[in-house]
Amino acid sequence: MLLRQGVLGCVPLLRILIILFVTIPDRNIVSSARRHLPLHGDDIFRKSQHAAECQFGKQLRELGSSWFADLGPPFGVMYCIKCECLPYQKKRRVVGKVHCRNIKNECPKPSCEEPVLAPGRCCKVCPGDLDSPDIVDDPTTVVSGDDEKNTKHFAALLTNRNQLDSADIMMYSASGSFKQYSATGRFSFHKRNLYYSFYTSTSLRPRGLQFVDLKGNILEEQVLPAGSVYQNKTGKICGVWRRIPREYRRLIRDEKLLVNLLWDKAELTITGQLYRYRALTTELYSILLEGTNEDPTTLQQAGTALVSVSTTAPSLHLTVIFTGIFTNDEIQSGKEGTISVKLTSLDGKTVVFDETMKVEKPSSDLNTVEVRSAVSHQDLHLLSNLQLQLAISNHRQPALAVSGVARPRTTCDVYVGTVVGERSEAAGLAWVYVNRQAALDYHVQLDGLGQQLSKEVQLSLVVDRRSTEIVNLTPSLQRGWANGTSAVLQVRNLDQLYGGELAISLNLAGNSILARGRLAGRPLADARDAPAPSLMRSGNRSDVVGMIWAAVDVECNLHYELTLSGLTPSPEHPLQLYLEEIPFIAPGAPVSRRMLEEFTSTSLEDFILGLTPQELMKLDSGVVYFDIKDAKTQESLLRAQWKEVPIPTSCLPLYSENQLPTLTYHNDEAGVIQRDQGCFHSDRFHEEGAQWASHVDKCVMCSCHGSRVTCHAIQCPTLTCHNTVTRQGACCPVCDQHNPVDTNLTAGLCQLAGQSYQPGASWHPYIPPNGFDTCTTCSCNATSLRVKCSRTQCPALACEERTALRTAGCCKLCPVVANEATLTADPGWMGEQAGAAKTKSDILEAGGCNYPIGGPFENGEEWHPRVYSHGEVKWVKCHCKDGKVRCERSRSKHM
Repeated sequence: MLLRQGVLGCVPLLRILIILFVTIPDRNIVSSARRHLPLHGDDIFRKSQHAAECQFGKQLRELGSSWFADLGPPFGVMYCIKCECLPYQKKRRVVGKVHCRNIKNECPKPSCEEPVLAPGRCCKVCPGDLDSPDIVDDPTTVVSGDDEKNTKHFAALLTNRNQLDSADIMMYSASGSFKQYSATGRFSFHKRNLYYSFYTSTSLRPRGLQFVDLKGNILEEQVLPAGSVYQNKTGKICGVWRRIPREYRRLIRDEKLLVNLLWDKAELTITGQLYRYRALTTELYSILLEGTNEDPTTLQQAGTALVSVSTTAPSLHLTVIFTGIFTNDEIQSGKEGTISVKLTSLDGKTVVFDETMKVEKPSSDLNTVEVRSAVSHQDLHLLSNLQLQLAISNHRQPALAVSGVARPRTTCDVYVGTVVGERSEAAGLAWVYVNRQAALDYHVQLDGLGQQLSKEVQLSLVVDRRSTEIVNLTPSLQRGWANGTSAVLQVRNLDQLYGGELAISLNLAGNSILARGRLAGRPLADARDAPAPSLMRSGNRSDVVGMIWAAVDVECNLHYELTLSGLTPSPEHPLQLYLEEIPFIAPGAPVSRRMLEEFTSTSLEDFILGLTPQELMKLDSGVVYFDIKDAKTQESLLRAQWKEVPIPTSCLPLYSENQLPTLTYHNDEAGVIQRDQGCFHSDRFHEEGAQWASHVDKCVMCSCHGSRVTCHAIQCPTLTCHNTVTRQGACCPVCDQHNPVDTNLTAGLCQLAGQSYQPGASWHPYIPPNGFDTCTTCSCNATSLRVKCSRTQCPALACEERTALRTAGCCKLCPVVANEATLTADPGWMGEQAGAAKTKSDILEAGGCNYPIGGPFENGEEWHPRVYSHGEVKWVKCHCKDGKVRCERSRSKHM
């Protein structure tokens, strides 16, 4: 009856929610998950309220997607409420807007006599009929193989051409203060995400980035925060545009997408168009070409070169893209243009090649030429040391020229791997990357490496297939860490690193391998842009290792990326990733635990929306752990501490001096200062209100209430059968039904209040903090695995309710001899003697005490108070003395 009333009481709320979804989804239901800055004019640092995607609850939806409204429990998915993320033009911005509607009236009339309503559908349809509005077309699925292949790598040359009007040109010409910036960009498309990287001609970092179409509509807008450790050491600008809509992916494929980099001043904006180049798949070095002309009345001179190298028969292949080299006469004539292409050493002593080349149709936009040349090993040595310079000039007017120095390729890559032990307990992780000097920045963490063993091992960067040592990392190995910068990588080694052929190897003398881990390239963005990953281990097992990256972006979203070795989760055996926050490492310290995701693969990359400033403040000030658990047994498999939690200041709450959050503490019985939230028991933390089986004794239940742990031995219900059996792992016997039941059954359990029960089991429910309710018995149906609980049925009283005496077990008794029916119905009745009982007035006249539940009690009598539906409170003892009741809490309760 109560359940029915609860559901009916929710019907008005359900109708209200449906009305809200249908009428005003863009205001009250859907708010933008992203908070970008509009990157124009004086409002450059003001947060925007719209993004080119939609947020529905805690999920992001891309433009063009459709779905059914999920209202959460108890309503679930409403298959008749269809929502869509539609593009909405707001000035120059294209933003996402959610539109929801009831499609019940759109259902077509079935053509068959007996239509069916399939699960997850709103309309009754004929079997096999797919023409119905309750089928969504969601473009968020993984991009097809052909689409991925055709839109994998792109490059762009960014200049500020066509950015100034005539008034600006006159102003800057008069002042002589005009400055032209340029940049070269690389773009890699992977799983609906576009990773971008830039080298710029200035050390002044841009404040924002925009992706726009050829009509000037802003499709995506991002703020570029201060550079990370990686970006500062490499001189690159890195990031990602995630969840690109299908329509925008088509623009990328058709080379109809532009990218803008923006600084504080609008005149410094530079732009470039994304194009595909075959050489991007083999690029080892990049060159940003700059001109010396700063006349705003002429086209900007700039360019970029993609450098590929063959080391077998040493040769170079350069794809050069440039602009501003040809005069207006050459462009308008339509005749061939002539340029000089020269690659020399910085000191000018070595000339690698010096060629004159023809350009068929010179353009005021972009011109492309390709150069191939055999080189010597000495030339490759100069290239690896960044000592080569490329110059492109107009053959007729040499003053029209651009030049630049070769540097490591523009793409933002970090090479990561777990180090798995083979003949020792040592295990760890490693991440390396190439800095702006073309040297290798390496970071290796090893755990389980004893002090004696650390003096005998050798740590190296090797070629994985041949174990040929490239860099000896042993001199920098101290206390399980190897951090440093190697010498400049040679061209062959750089090619091997980019190709995923290098590994970290831990060896003993005599080349006996103790641990090894191959390095794999990953694009740098979000979580992998954090200062360092965390090592996840499980005791002394060296064959099970995890590495997790985590970071909070400028939009206050938590990103994480996980890689596992030695664990093979699957749909049949999933794992769960938890985030735990412990503000103080001390007995009794509180803990907050949040499950991030359940996963079934060895790698995981995702993000969490909607973290409040208060939650982020806890991450910023506390100690944070990552924990991987078995989804079925909840056993902790891997654990790691997230030591560095960089939270953007804009994401933290702003408090005035009179609004600082207050924390309350108390001294426990041992004098330890604790915070009034959560409990610490058996070397583990438990949240306020949690209940669990004791880790010391499985037949003891504990709970956390008021920051105190209370434990009770499990009370088994009385069974009516003669043959009983106690299954393995259970505390209470069950009736033996002579069925072939597997006593080691681990699947198909009943669940109640977070606890699991075997089929056929019966028990008294545990209701913290008062203990077990012995007046209620629950049972697990062996067939349906449903839990049913029922209260003890007391017999009708032969006396008036007001004259009934103390409670014996669960039922009240009349002040006469207890009958046999009462004793049978009330298993809690024990030790009472049949015979005449004293009346209430007799007990009170003799110094007894009146008590609301179970009373009256005789003078000198002691008892544990009882709470209806909660059972007996065993850690509290009451005493009757001369008509007065005094109750005390036992200080020796079972912990």
